[in-house]
Amino acid sequence: MPRLTAASAALLLAFAAVPAVAGAAPGAPARGTLQSVADGLTIVEDRIAATSEVLAGYRLRVDTAADAVAEANLLVAEQVAGADELRDEYAAVLAGLDDRDRDRLEDEADVRRGTSTMIRKVADDDWVCPVDGEMSYRDSWGEPRSGGRKHDGIDIVARSRTPVVAPEAGTVSFRWDTIGGRSFDLVTADGDYYFGTHLRSYGTEGEVEAGEVIGYVGRTGNAAGYHLHFEYHPGGKGNSINPFFLVDAHCR
Repeated sequence: MPRLTAASAALLLAFAAVPAVAGAAPGAPARGTLQSVADGLTIVEDRIAATSEVLAGYRLRVDTAADAVAEANLLVAEQVAGADELRDEYAAVLAGLDDRDRDRLEDEADVRRGTSTMIRKVADDDWVCPVDGEMSYRDSWGEPRSGGRKHDGIDIVARSRTPVVAPEAGTVSFRWDTIGGRSFDLVTADGDYYFGTHLRSYGTEGEVEAGEVIGYVGRTGNAAGYHLHFEYHPGGKGNSINPFFLVDAHCR
């Protein structure tokens, strides 16, 4: 007979109170009954042992998951601390710069952003050449102009009254001054800014689509010959970059 645990022995004592079957000694259950009870207890113990193994495996998986979460939290904390340290170092470097160095670094960052945006525009098939007709142009970016100014765009030469169109969708407004004469400002949805001047007359104002006529080539203001002075400022007015490569890619 299998060895009984203390719990099994207690159950056997309880069964001793069961009335004896016929032919058995008074006060004692039959041998077959005891054997059946013992076998049943063995099955129960085996099931309890199996359940204990399942629970142990479950606890192991829970502990493993908890360790993984703890390691992930530690990694995030280290990354946050590293980012804070890098930001503090960056702030310290900036604090140590004089105004001239700071302005130079900011200008260089603007140029890099502008160059990246220019590359995307050059490859954009939806960008429209701003002069719709026969034209010629050259890279005159940065050339000196009267009053100590420098050329912030390029000149697209065309016949008088040649349509000038929006290179991108956006909002157009018009203005006039003695240098540029009739001019347009175009601000796109992503914040880019275009400027054109020396227009003979205006076209559509307000919300426009790419390719919509917004003016006509002229020579108003301080202009020598009919042409469109064209500027591109990625990210907003005041950040002009050389638009030659953009025009050259789409106005051939």
